[in-house]
Amino acid sequence: MVKVSKATKRAIKKFNEEQWHGVDVEHYGKPVNWNEKEFVFKATEDGEIIGSITGKHESGVLYVGGLIVAQRARGKGIGKALMEKAEEFGKKEGAHKAHLITGKDWQAANFYEALGYVKVADLPKHHFKRDFAIYEKLI
Repeated sequence: MVKVSKATKRAIKKFNEEQWHGVDVEHYGKPVNWNEKEFVFKATEDGEIIGSITGKHESGVLYVGGLIVAQRARGKGIGKALMEKAEEFGKKEGAHKAHLITGKDWQAANFYEALGYVKVADLPKHHFKRDFAIYEKLI
């Protein structure tokens, strides 16, 4: 009888490494290294944090997980500077594309489009049953 139970990443690490290499050969024609590297950057003014961006690079794709700028500091180019820093990180790691998700009707959608991001998909009723969209940009 098969039993499904809770596990840790550490407990399944060896199994996953062995099994994924075979699937990678099937999909990519060779073993590949899914080199994941996280990033965290902050913007400060007079020693105070006024913005931050987080995410990761994984196998050629820069994933922007979160970008936030203090309300009082918006409209000063801080978000753009943080995005540029993330893209610079991605390029150094070998990324060819940046990817992010944001609310479909949020002001952020216009911000990302102004930076050259293109909406590639809608995510209806996503987080908290709200509509979101996926944006991407070749870097």
